[in-house]
Amino acid sequence: MRRPVVLTLALALAAGVIPAFPAPARAESINGGGMVHGGMYSEQWEAGADLNNMAAAAGKKVTFAGTFASVFENDNGFPNTVNRLENIWEGQATPFVNLEFKEGVSAFAIAAGNYDSKIHSWADYLKSWLDMGGGRTLVLAPLQEMNGNWTSYGCDPGNFKQAYRRIVDIVRSKGINETKVRFAFAPNAWSGCYSITDYYPGDSYVDVIGISAYRWSDGGSVNQVMGQYLDQLASWYPTKPLVVSQTAAWVSSSKSQWIRDMFAYTASHPHVVATLWFNFNGETDWRVWKNGSVDAGWRDGMQSSSTVYQWPLTDWFQPGSLTLGMTSGVTLCHGDPDCDTVALQDWGGKFHVWKNATGGEEESSFFFGNPGDVPFSGDWNCDGVDTVGLYRRSDGYVYLRNSNTQGVADITFFFGNPGDLPVAGDFDGDGCDTVSIYRPSNQLFYIINKLGQNGGGLGAADYSFMFGDPGDKPFAGDFNADGVDTIGLHRESTGLVYFRNSNSTGVADFEFIFGDPGDKILAGDWDGDGDDTVGVYRSSNGLVYLRNSNTQGVADAWAAAGSYAGFVALNK
Repeated sequence: MRRPVVLTLALALAAGVIPAFPAPARAESINGGGMVHGGMYSEQWEAGADLNNMAAAAGKKVTFAGTFASVFENDNGFPNTVNRLENIWEGQATPFVNLEFKEGVSAFAIAAGNYDSKIHSWADYLKSWLDMGGGRTLVLAPLQEMNGNWTSYGCDPGNFKQAYRRIVDIVRSKGINETKVRFAFAPNAWSGCYSITDYYPGDSYVDVIGISAYRWSDGGSVNQVMGQYLDQLASWYPTKPLVVSQTAAWVSSSKSQWIRDMFAYTASHPHVVATLWFNFNGETDWRVWKNGSVDAGWRDGMQSSSTVYQWPLTDWFQPGSLTLGMTSGVTLCHGDPDCDTVALQDWGGKFHVWKNATGGEEESSFFFGNPGDVPFSGDWNCDGVDTVGLYRRSDGYVYLRNSNTQGVADITFFFGNPGDLPVAGDFDGDGCDTVSIYRPSNQLFYIINKLGQNGGGLGAADYSFMFGDPGDKPFAGDFNADGVDTIGLHRESTGLVYFRNSNSTGVADFEFIFGDPGDKILAGDWDGDGDDTVGVYRSSNGLVYLRNSNTQGVADAWAAAGSYAGFVALNK
């Protein structure tokens, strides 16, 4: 994204030797998930008054105010850096500063030290503002969008890393530590040249990772515009807080709703802690606040209970490196013995059973089956405890175990044809689970209410019915708490979930969107109230997301898992 022009002027100060100042090792954690800080780039030089007026119209202040600064901006002897930052502070917001150079300055030239005097001079003005006290702090993003060819310092990963580190070292050489300034690595969401990872300056130089993610004239969902890139960053840098450091949407009839969706999405993402709106009239009128009027979607997003405000932002500026606190989300099970948990199957065929579904705390682990077998779970011996099962799609062989421990299968039999998918549940309400199949080739479910034995064939299904569209993935659960499991399907390409409350052909009784494209689904009784609701595993960031109702919306809880081949729900 190209920027509004920043004033550049001409005065140079001599620079000395730059010592390296690595960030302290002790960590201070902040949490994402369930909340997000709002932010805005004001188009007014008197940003404080503008931000206060916007807050009055929107009903809440923004935690961050974005701005673009230049190392040349004080060259006429006027303290433009101090004035810029103080204007923002008067709006009771923490500055998020993108630090730029004038057009034509390359990453090589910065890395070589050609602009050290300018950086020193700018850092001195920065320090004079910070020294005014009163909790003054900021986030500094040197050389943002370095992975795009629209910046003169872009598309040069090696020199960018040296240039970024040089800027950070000079700022730190002034005695400015992490209690005053946090440093952001802020690439564009999609990389125009090389991978984002090629530009990463290193953990000791980066406190926060930001991205620019704009909804251009061709539209796109929140996931398409930013979600897929945030998930990618979360998988690469799982301990770093993520900030949508620049975003905006092209003028359209769906702009307001997209903004609402953006607030909901960023608040629900466990790695995202803030989002800043680019409130300028540029390639289009990106603004949500203009002429005393605020966009309805922006107002609704700001007024949401999950959009939070804090100033000064003291917990971000404690001694030590800033890290993401990967604690789990809210606990869905409050001591009920009937709450389901999850077991994750790793790539080597080992199952990891969690103490509870949102805790992320492993209670036990064991090997069972071969890598590539499809996992599922059920109560095979009617004792009220779910245990794991495996289906080998190459030959239709079923392996069941009556305890969640290492060992050979207690029950084995054939059912179905190669390529079928297993669907386990209590389909007749007798308290015992059985293994049925879904045949993707004809969208038929084959239901049987008994288990096989001794490695033999199970025989014909008790009944069959057609449901769903080609390519959708089956799952089962007791969705209406009547004691009988029924069939559901998940469209991984869109996140569509739909199911019936009877095992018969017909239209879906319920359908809704949950999760992102590519998520893997299961159902479980996460709160112990008798009905099963959905959960998904997102391989791109290794997180499990659970919902306590079969309705569209953000996750009610989440937990960090890691990289796994599959997962199942267990009632222990």
